[in-house]
Amino acid sequence: ALLTPSANAQQAAQPATDQQQPEQAQTPEEAALAPAGATLLDQILVISRTGETAIDSLASVSHVDQEQLERRMATTPNEMLFGVPGVAVQADARRVSSSINIRGLQDFGRVAVIVDGARQNFQRSDHGTQSTFYIDPELIKSVDVIRGPVANTYGSGAIGGVVLFETKDADDYLRGGETWAASATGRYESNGEGWTTSAAGAYRFNENWDVLGNIVYRDYDDYKDGGGDTVNGTGFDVLSGLLKTTIRPTENSELKLGWNGTSDGWNEVSGGTAVNDVDLKANTFSGRYNITDEDKSWLDLHINASYNKTDMEMTSLVPQNRFDPVTGLPIVLPAGSMSTFDIGTSGIDIWNTSRFETAGIAHELTYGGDWVGDDVETGGAAGGASFYTPSGKRNVSGAYVQDKLTWDWLEVIAGLRYDSYKLESDVGETSGDRLSPRITVG
Repeated sequence: ALLTPSANAQQAAQPATDQQQPEQAQTPEEAALAPAGATLLDQILVISRTGETAIDSLASVSHVDQEQLERRMATTPNEMLFGVPGVAVQADARRVSSSINIRGLQDFGRVAVIVDGARQNFQRSDHGTQSTFYIDPELIKSVDVIRGPVANTYGSGAIGGVVLFETKDADDYLRGGETWAASATGRYESNGEGWTTSAAGAYRFNENWDVLGNIVYRDYDDYKDGGGDTVNGTGFDVLSGLLKTTIRPTENSELKLGWNGTSDGWNEVSGGTAVNDVDLKANTFSGRYNITDEDKSWLDLHINASYNKTDMEMTSLVPQNRFDPVTGLPIVLPAGSMSTFDIGTSGIDIWNTSRFETAGIAHELTYGGDWVGDDVETGGAAGGASFYTPSGKRNVSGAYVQDKLTWDWLEVIAGLRYDSYKLESDVGETSGDRLSPRITVG
């Protein structure tokens, strides 16, 4: 237990770690455990395959809840993750597209970014960030960060870690007994004269079915730096939306269906001059199903399916100096030249956790498999920006088993994961596989 002043100090000093959620009330048993004059903080569940708390986890994890996000009034993913240890968010001048760095590892799938179970794999090779994602903070309920390769149950290649974004649900707006709710938010920022408008509506058909819709529009001009100078190319206007429904067929099962999307447009600036007009559309569709037995002993089954499509169209506004991809000689691309980047990502993730005891040792046995497929189509003038991001297909699949053993004060996690991949393009293909063990003792 922590004394109340200490709890407040902890919240102020560590804005991105576990905190008390006011909507989670203490049980009488928990309250009885707290000494007189002390406040027992509620536990926060990390989005973990074994459902453990951050403080009890042997992995290095952080949790940012809805209360923290609302207090920060975040307008970018960078602001959502500000202060999270070991995490940095790199963005372009407009701050809308983001790439996450965990302990120095970044881009090309080294950090898995997952929104409502859907992996975000958009990638464009260029100066600066390579792998970017697009999500509006106004739609997000919580963020969980798992650092390092211990996150091996969340997909292939994520040696840097995993960042999981969970969007809002109807229950975040509806109180007990309410059937509908509406919310409207307006925000103004003087630096850049930025406006944010958000409108949400939630409806509960019955205790087993509800739906939420949310639309957000942001319009920002170029902001000024610390010296009072305008930074060209930092303005943006973006329209984002969320549609999500939760269906509970039985007391022990739940189905979540959702869509979130972004429509964005901006000018890329180089040397103070607008050089490219960019139009982007990103849409994510996800379905997640969970069913358990009465006491979550042998059956705690999760089935996720998702599809994410990001289309970027870039039109040059001025002639640009490039190199011919065949001869290597310098060429000039005329104004109006186009480059396109269309990336679709499909994914399936299935896992189950069985809980039992043998010889006084508690087991949480998690086993499952996943598959992610990327379909990349790029095009444009020879020597254009799309030349460095060729078209092709990537299929990555994996299977794993992990056992968390707990005995008295000792906890051991032993796991094994198998991964395979295949890359295909017009010029050839390659494939490979790998077996990766894991053991953690604490």
